[in-house]
Order: sequence, then C-alpha cells, then structure tokens
Amino acid sequence: MKTTFLATLAAGLMIGGAVLAQNFPSGGSDGYQNDPVTGYLCVTPACDVVRLPETNCVCSKTNPAARNLSETRLQCSIRENGQWVQCPVPPKYGG
Repeated sequence: MKTTFLATLAAGLMIGGAVLAQNFPSGGSDGYQNDPVTGYLCVTPACDVVRLPETNCVCSKTNPAARNLSETRLQCSIRENGQWVQCPVPPKYGG
C-alpha cells in the first residue's frame, strides 16, 4: 500500500511542477482551487493530492471518491533530504 501511495504522490507531483521545487501554490489568482471536501488547496486538477495548510506537506487521498469529511482518509508526506517521509504534522481529517 505504501508503494501505491508513493506512486500516486509521484504522479501528483509531476502534474504540479511547482510542488517539486517546494514552491507550493498559495491559492487565489494562480488557478489552483480548494478541495470541496477538506477545504485544503489542491495540488492536482482532480484534487486527489492536496496540501496541508501552513506546511510543505502534501497529502494523497487514499479514498478520493469520499464526499464526506468523516469518510476522507489522507496519507501525508514531506520531502526531506531527497526522500519522501511521513509528514510531522498530522492531517486534520482522516489521519
């Protein structure tokens, strides 16, 4: 399951080239939208990868079809020393 998460995360990061450089979208006029379920900023057009507010952590939805917060599950990581590691800040929803 960890391999699937990393593959999904890698695909999301390739779509959002700004993420690879740790220049996360800030919302507003740059064309990024907020996820309708969590309210977090979307990293991918489908909002299956989102950014935790106030952090450089990105989260992949393990169940992207969920439409309720109580059903939403996120798996979050951050890039440290060239490696993806678990985000030190737990996600507010589905952590």
